[in-house]
Amino acid sequence: MKNKKNTIIACIAILAIFVGGLFFKNYKTNHQTTASTRVVQSNSDNDKNDVKKEEKNKDDVKKEEEKKKEEIKKKEEAKKKEETKKKREEAKKQNKATSNTSNKSSASSTNSTKGEVGNKVTVNIRIEGYDRTLVPRTQITTGNFDLNPYLGPASGSSATASKGWGVDKFKEATNAHAVVKALESHGFKKGSGYDFQDYGWGLYIAMIGGDREFDHRSTSGWMYRVNNVLPNIGCQGRPIKNGDEIVWYFGAYGFDTLFTEMNVNTSSAKVGQPVTITLNGIKNDINTWKEFREPAKGATIYANNSPLTIGGKKFITDDNGKVTIKFDKPGTYKLSAERINNKNLKDLVRPLPITINVK
Repeated sequence: MKNKKNTIIACIAILAIFVGGLFFKNYKTNHQTTASTRVVQSNSDNDKNDVKKEEKNKDDVKKEEEKKKEEIKKKEEAKKKEETKKKREEAKKQNKATSNTSNKSSASSTNSTKGEVGNKVTVNIRIEGYDRTLVPRTQITTGNFDLNPYLGPASGSSATASKGWGVDKFKEATNAHAVVKALESHGFKKGSGYDFQDYGWGLYIAMIGGDREFDHRSTSGWMYRVNNVLPNIGCQGRPIKNGDEIVWYFGAYGFDTLFTEMNVNTSSAKVGQPVTITLNGIKNDINTWKEFREPAKGATIYANNSPLTIGGKKFITDDNGKVTIKFDKPGTYKLSAERINNKNLKDLVRPLPITINVK
C-alpha cells in the first residue's frame, strides 16, 4: 500500500513536471513571437518616418529653390529699372548739355546776319503765305553765316541731337541762309515772325507770318522751289547760285497744292483792247517726284490785291487756264490770281504778279 502511494505521488510529480515544461515552452515561444513582431513593427515605423522625412526634405529643397529663383528675378528687375533710370538721366544730361551749347552759341552771336564769310551770292526770293504775299520778290545778297541764333527746337518726333549750324557746317551759302536773310530784312523775327526748327539732321520752316504747318489740313506746310523746280532736299542742303529765283510758299494741300505761273500776251494795252491771261499750274508726285503741269482753271484774276471787276463782272480762267480782259479805264494793274475750291480752301499758290499799263 505504501509502495502504491509512492508510485502515485511519483506519477503526479512527473505529470506536473511535464505540464510545467509544456507551459514554459509555450510561454517562451509566445514571448519570442511578440518581441519579433515588435521589432518588425518598429522597423516599419522607422521606414515610414524616413520616407516622411525624405519627402519633407524634398519639399524644403524645392521651396528653397523657388525662393532663390524669386530673389534672382527680383534682383534682375531691380537691375533693369536701375539701368533704365541711368539711361534717362544720361539722356537728360545730354539734352541739357546740348541746350547749354546752343544757348551759348546764341548768346555769342548777334541776331543779325553779320559775320558772313565766303563768296557772296545774289538771288531773288519771294515768300507766299496762305492768303497773302509775305515777302514780295526781293533781291538779296548773302554769304555763309551762323544760323544757330535763328533756329528753334524741333516740334516733331524725328528730331535728333544737333551739332549746331555754324559757318563751319557749310562750304557756301544755302537756301536756309537766303530765307533767313529775306525774313530778317523784312521785319520777321524769330519766334513771333517765323519758326525755323533744328531737327539735328536738317532744318525745317514750321511757320512764317502766322501760317503754321498743319493749319487748314493735315498736309499743310511750307515748301520751296528754285527756278520753278521743287528740290528733293532740305533747304540747308542746297547751295544757292547767282540769279536763282526762289519761292517759299505755304501749301494747304502739300504736294497737291498747285504752284502757278502767269503769262500775258502784252504788258501794255489801250482801253478796250483785249488782253489774254494764261495761268498754268505745276505740282509733283510725292513718291516719284515727277513733275506734272496742267492749266489752272477756275482761278479768279486779281488786280492790285482785289478781285478784278469790270462792269460788275469778275474774271475766271477757263478749262485751258485762260481768260480775256478788256480794261475800261486807264491805269497800272498789278495782276495775280487765287482759287478757292468747293471746301472753301485756297488750293493754288499765287503767281508772280505781272504789271500791265493801260492807256
